[in-house]
Amino acid sequence: MKHVRLLLVFVLLIAGVSPAIPAAPSIQDLIGLKYPSELVLSPNGWFAAFTIREADFRKSRYFRNIWRVSTRQGHIEKLTFGTDQNRSPRFSPDGKMIAFLSDRSYVRDSLRISNRTQIWILPQRGDPWRLTDVSENVQFFRWAPDGKSIAFIVKKALPDSVRQLRKEQRSRRFDAEVVGKLGRPKEIWRVFLSDQTTQKLAIVDPGLNYLTFSPDGKTLAFTTNYTGSENDAQKYDIFLLNIRSGNVSPLTGFPGPETSPAFSPDGKFVAYISQTVPDIEFAQTDVSLISVKGGAAKNLTANFNYAVNDFKWDPRGKKIYFEGAVRTTSNIFSVEIASGEIVGILTGTDCFSDFQISANGKYWAYLREDSRSLPEITYSNGRKAFRLSDFSDQLKPFSLGDQRVIQWKSDKWTIRGILVTPVNYQPGNPVPLIVTVHGGPYGQFQNRFRQYYQFQLWANHGYAVLAPNPRGSEGYGDKFGQANRYDLGGGDYRDIMRGVNYVIQMGVADSTRMGVIGGSYGGYMTNWIISQTQRFKAAVSMFGIFSLLTDWSNSVQPSWEKMYFGKYYWEDLQVYLKHSPAFYVTNIHTPVLILHGKNDQMTFISNSKEMYQALRVLKRPVEFVVYPREGHGISREPNHRVDVYRRALKWFNRYLNP
Repeated sequence: MKHVRLLLVFVLLIAGVSPAIPAAPSIQDLIGLKYPSELVLSPNGWFAAFTIREADFRKSRYFRNIWRVSTRQGHIEKLTFGTDQNRSPRFSPDGKMIAFLSDRSYVRDSLRISNRTQIWILPQRGDPWRLTDVSENVQFFRWAPDGKSIAFIVKKALPDSVRQLRKEQRSRRFDAEVVGKLGRPKEIWRVFLSDQTTQKLAIVDPGLNYLTFSPDGKTLAFTTNYTGSENDAQKYDIFLLNIRSGNVSPLTGFPGPETSPAFSPDGKFVAYISQTVPDIEFAQTDVSLISVKGGAAKNLTANFNYAVNDFKWDPRGKKIYFEGAVRTTSNIFSVEIASGEIVGILTGTDCFSDFQISANGKYWAYLREDSRSLPEITYSNGRKAFRLSDFSDQLKPFSLGDQRVIQWKSDKWTIRGILVTPVNYQPGNPVPLIVTVHGGPYGQFQNRFRQYYQFQLWANHGYAVLAPNPRGSEGYGDKFGQANRYDLGGGDYRDIMRGVNYVIQMGVADSTRMGVIGGSYGGYMTNWIISQTQRFKAAVSMFGIFSLLTDWSNSVQPSWEKMYFGKYYWEDLQVYLKHSPAFYVTNIHTPVLILHGKNDQMTFISNSKEMYQALRVLKRPVEFVVYPREGHGISREPNHRVDVYRRALKWFNRYLNP
């Protein structure tokens, strides 16, 4: 197969001629990088579709469009245009169309409908056309196996009279909100492509969030946690819907979540993602198998001591391929249904994701990336792999620091992490160090270029970066993932600090110029670290936990504290006090920049407000910045992302003198 590389259209928007000498990327450069996601492969393997997210810095908004690449010629083309959200592409069973979700506006009865997500169809030739016209946003969809209809999920629509009454009440400011009220039920519908008629298949409940067809198209499997609440994420079950009769029957009802169901090619079994421990979100995930008739389930990956994040059936039904989080990578494996034998398919130090398989099983497409590349679309015909994209060309103008995996001992564990050294670093010359802490805690730093904390920004401003995966992280086995239960701020703190000591002993880090930054659990650990030691000269705390009492009382997921400490605060107040940075606040002398989204419902903003108030009264160096319209993560608007890193860089420059 001849591999033809084409210069992508969007690359021309970034720069003209690359400079001979690599330059430091700006924050906008890093946040504005374009790369593929949501990769899907056509049934015959001839095309792959994907989305690219772009940042509009003038309007401070992201938008997505759909692209397609020919796996035979390597030709890449853009299929949708504009500044809408065009996402979730899915090939029709015959490969001749792509269905996708879009919030683009459209005209109906002389009225312009805006900001309403519908299903659209992309034919092989011609413009996209709208398939659905429903009053609520389409949240999820799947093609029927015969390609004649599509099943989708929407909220139950309000009657016109109720909708009008609420509109009038809002105009008169009768707009009080009842806290904790159960949301509207969700419904499963299907729409026929021939005449765009719709049929309601089932009314479920607010927790409905996923569905898939059986191979014969007669049954739908769907998942629900019954309430739709973040606090009930451990309660997902799988149900079967008989499309002809409308009968709904439970397939699973085991303790813990059962998610992402997929029928076997013969329709006799359903594979799904399960957990080793039912009531905690940081237990290892596996692929399990159950008969469509119900009964006992079989854990297919019980002997695979890493978390499973995605899986696909082999078209012949003899094995399942799955993505596993392995240390600082994500690799692809297979498991034989009969024997349980697990074999590595795509392994090594690269990170693989979004893997797709053609209908005959002969062709694969997937994303591949490493520490010096963006995700690249890769295609395999079973004998050889071909790279079909050149998104990493965007990095050519930029200078990059060296990035590698290191490891150190802590208690009985071997801890691994990512170490990045500054651009033009001279070995043996200690430099300022920034320690980054991931979220979760059941998260994972992978050894790739893409990072929430923008490692190469710091490397281009004279900093080394240490990104540890302390106990409690994903990718190191079930025991390791649960090792900080009942001990937040204990063993995980020691793991991080021993990593810091190791980097100092390597001669990389200047022990007198160190900073720490983290968000969510990383924000909690940032707050905890500076309340336990004064070794750090600057800290950036992002949407973190300050008081476990405050966090439990305000978060949409109060079960988080219960999962990690086993008790509510009225059952054991001391454990909440012992593990809260708030009750060590007088120990904090490190200058702290606190950043939080105003609409964060996960680690509520009151955490950061309380920290700011206490430090201000104590007359400690502190600055508090609030981002309107932002939720958990401060990632909704690109200009907010730019502002976060401008402020963080300025803060570290001020106190660490790089």
